Amino acid sequence: MATPNNPETTGSVHHSESDNSIKKELDSVDGEYNMAAQRRFYPPISPANPTITDNRNDAEKQITDQTNYLPKSRIVMVFLACSSVDFLALMDQTNVAVASNIIASNLGAGGLSSWIASAYFLTSTSAMLNLGRISDVWGRKIVLMVSLFGFFVFTLGSSLSQTMTQLIVFRALTGCFGGGLMSLCQVIVSDVVSLRDRGKWQGILGAFVAIANGVGPVIGGAFASFQWRWIFWLNLPICAVTSAMVWFIMPLKKVEGSWKEKFFRIDFAGALLTLLSTTLVILGLTWAGSEYAWDSAHVLATLICGVAVGVVFLLWEGKFSALPVMPLHIFKSRMVCGACITQAINGWIFLSQTFYIPNFYQLAFGYSPVISGCMLLPLTVVQTISSTIGGLLVTWTGRYKLIILSGWALWAVGVGLISTLDESSGLGKQIGYSILAGYGVGQTLQASLVAVQAAVDRKDMSVVTSTRNFVRNLGGTLGLAISGTILNNITRSKLSAGGVAGEVIDRVINNPETARENLDDATRQLVVSVYREGFRAVFLACSAWAAIAFFVAIFMMPQINLDRSDDEKLKEEGKKWVEEGKKKKQAKKEGVSGEDGNEKVDDEDTQREAGQQIAETDNKVTHLTEQHVLEREAAERPN
Repeated sequence: MATPNNPETTGSVHHSESDNSIKKELDSVDGEYNMAAQRRFYPPISPANPTITDNRNDAEKQITDQTNYLPKSRIVMVFLACSSVDFLALMDQTNVAVASNIIASNLGAGGLSSWIASAYFLTSTSAMLNLGRISDVWGRKIVLMVSLFGFFVFTLGSSLSQTMTQLIVFRALTGCFGGGLMSLCQVIVSDVVSLRDRGKWQGILGAFVAIANGVGPVIGGAFASFQWRWIFWLNLPICAVTSAMVWFIMPLKKVEGSWKEKFFRIDFAGALLTLLSTTLVILGLTWAGSEYAWDSAHVLATLICGVAVGVVFLLWEGKFSALPVMPLHIFKSRMVCGACITQAINGWIFLSQTFYIPNFYQLAFGYSPVISGCMLLPLTVVQTISSTIGGLLVTWTGRYKLIILSGWALWAVGVGLISTLDESSGLGKQIGYSILAGYGVGQTLQASLVAVQAAVDRKDMSVVTSTRNFVRNLGGTLGLAISGTILNNITRSKLSAGGVAGEVIDRVINNPETARENLDDATRQLVVSVYREGFRAVFLACSAWAAIAFFVAIFMMPQINLDRSDDEKLKEEGKKWVEEGKKKKQAKKEGVSGEDGNEKVDDEDTQREAGQQIAETDNKVTHLTEQHVLEREAAERPN
């Protein structure tokens, strides 16, 4: 049976519901009012100071987008600074490598000469991967400046070393800071130019790298002949000038936030696991076939432990790290996988031919060390030209796949032809084949960098660039170790079959140039013939790998549109950013610091907006209060 409506009860219910509804709305408005007042009188320090969270998505959202497409005049300034950094990094690596035997002899530790380069390589490889993500957290410029400072300090330490142990330690510490210099420059250039324009600028940057590769050995050999410490001293003024260029003329975005927030966002566990894993793997590969046999306990233990730590690293990055140094989701892209495979092959071939072509001409043709080093120049010079042309073609056409494919094809043919050189081959063939290989090298480098960056979001640009370079370095280490094993195994087996004593074979393998001087003519001819055969196998293996990379590029590196919808918008924002910088300088001239002046304007804007919000809230409160009174009076008015 229905209960009849009681007017008093009904009025009371309506009255209560109205009160509750308006009370909730007033509470909401009151909260808005308090927030607006707080914003007015206590403006936020920075909108880019996020709360630290363990959630990966939130952590990645907290990464400041450092994309800042600059006008051409500013791009040139950035480019000059990056070019000088690249030149410094490559000069250091190449001239030290050439002079390592002389340095070790002067320090009374000739047997440890390989460790001068290996110590740097061990730490620089992991730094190459880690600094990309660290620059996301701290900002490109500050990380680059810290890297240059560390490079300067420990290069100075290397120049003052009195023992081989001291030098090896200082070279390892130098690698911690110098290893990521080139990757950082690639990331910085990618920050300030659009995806399509990167081909041009990265191509020219690659040309400076090639020049350093060609000039470094000459300078290293020249200085080592009278005072090896000058090799390190020369780097100090270059580093100082480079640092000044980076600090004063490189206009880059800052990453806001306190140092505590930035410090705790770094993936220290991932960085440590990277260092440990790469050190063990590279150490095992460095030992294999030279100091110890591949199946020795030393080699197997280090390789197995290195791989095991690498698996732990991947598990950590995939499951636990909030901001991984190598986010595994990038490998969901077929392009990224294809680029990493081809760049590992690139490192294998590039390092093998750079190391073994001079040795080939010295041991198989009897050229002097200076002439043998010069035989690498045709390849290096043409690589410089090819890198620039390839980058320009990417910018002009917006296409990279055909450039990459033509590079691998020419490289496979060129290095394959080098394997056919014998005692009857003239200088024309020797130079011509190197030119062909060099042109192929240049076409595979910068175009692949643009391709892999096109496959990921901007937030992953730095880590995919670092990962690509990291994989290339590992491929180079593996290739150099296996190429050396191929050469030594062929040499040992052929000389043993030729009746050469085991002691003589060991001397030839450990120090071929010196040992060959003490051999009779027949044995010397046999050694030359055997070395020619061994080098032929090394170069044929490189040619085969280049052919494999060609097919990998066909199926795993699709063409992606390099034009992005927001390119023009970002270019306009870059112009505005430059104009704001000019206003700050003008404010500084007028007696107000650029940052204070900018913060003052920001605070005034914040307070103005908050004041408007308070006024609107006041009106809303008044309206709701009046409405509340009217409804209450209506509810209480007798029927």
